[in-house]
Amino acid sequence: MRLGIIGAGQSACTLATELIRGNFDGEILVFNGEPHRPYQRPPLSKSWLKMPADTNILLLLPEPIENHASIQWIGEWVKLIKPDSGEIYTEQATYRVDQIVLATGTRARRLTIKGLPPETGHVIRTLGDAERLRQHIDDAKNITIIGAGFLAFELAATLDHPDRIIRIVAKANRLLPQVSLKTADRLVGSTPASTLVDVKIESFDTVSKSLITNHGPVPADLVIIAAGAIPNTEIAKRCGLGTAEGIATDEFMQTPHPKVSAIGEVSLHHQPHLGRSERVESISEANDSATTCAKRLLGHSEPFGAIPWFWSDQGQLKLQIAGLCARSDDETCLISTDADSVVIRHCGDRVTAVEAINAPKEFMAARRLFERGTVSLSALIKVGSVFDLLQSSRS
Repeated sequence: MRLGIIGAGQSACTLATELIRGNFDGEILVFNGEPHRPYQRPPLSKSWLKMPADTNILLLLPEPIENHASIQWIGEWVKLIKPDSGEIYTEQATYRVDQIVLATGTRARRLTIKGLPPETGHVIRTLGDAERLRQHIDDAKNITIIGAGFLAFELAATLDHPDRIIRIVAKANRLLPQVSLKTADRLVGSTPASTLVDVKIESFDTVSKSLITNHGPVPADLVIIAAGAIPNTEIAKRCGLGTAEGIATDEFMQTPHPKVSAIGEVSLHHQPHLGRSERVESISEANDSATTCAKRLLGHSEPFGAIPWFWSDQGQLKLQIAGLCARSDDETCLISTDADSVVIRHCGDRVTAVEAINAPKEFMAARRLFERGTVSLSALIKVGSVFDLLQSSRS
């Protein structure tokens, strides 16, 4: 079999690794349009921005995998695929394969702000984005981050410095809507940034170096847009397989076309833990969907059944989330001390997610319990901690 993987991020690299470890009998073509070897993205908004500019520490694959004889790296962007014939088109050549896997990921959402110079406004998604941002950080005294989610708060913690003023401004009416109010309050309360919500940005004034908003001018000699991500579905849409929401697949990561699969953040598929189809942006989703796809390609299919998990480093606070909940799910605080906290998200008595701040034992216990099946809120409250519930279930 000749396999074409479009993309070279986390899911693509996990897929290639799992295939090689599973003794894949064939050739793997990996299309990587970026001018870098495959790299990890999470450190770009965290530790790497403050460290010496060494891209080697970001490398995603061990050398035996990256240099494996079965893999051919093609340093070009893919323009078009023709699933029926198995053709993949780049600017320079046409490649024919037996199976195509779309691992195209997401890109940073950009905002059009009148008057904002390119050297002042930045996004951070790729290594190129991070390298450009690094060039302007040291001279910045007023950094304004546009966004309400994890990325905005990670950047604020990373860029904190006595000589800088950092502001987070958000269009939304609440910050960190991905988590409970209790967890959000703790994270917002610890950020070094000042925060402003319900913000409408009208323009950027180059004279005063300020964002002009409905709340007045906001000083900003450096603007970072952290306003979410957009799935890269254009290639799939051209052949009728994708929408603006993602690329729909079944529980084995296969699209309606028998020669095309989709994995990672671009894949829209059934999430058993949530009970509906949803596109999930996380490292766990990238790895688990790639593993599911690899098993099918190796001839021993297993449906996707993984429990999503997430993390976010924000200064001295490490948030870890096991499970996946709807934003309307209820919240119950299980543990709250000066050092740590655990908030349970639930729908009735069924626990849907566990949010743990500086409580890794609780997070890991939650993952183990979710893997076993349904977790009861009343049982958690009775024993007082997720770890204790796991221990009691073993006795």
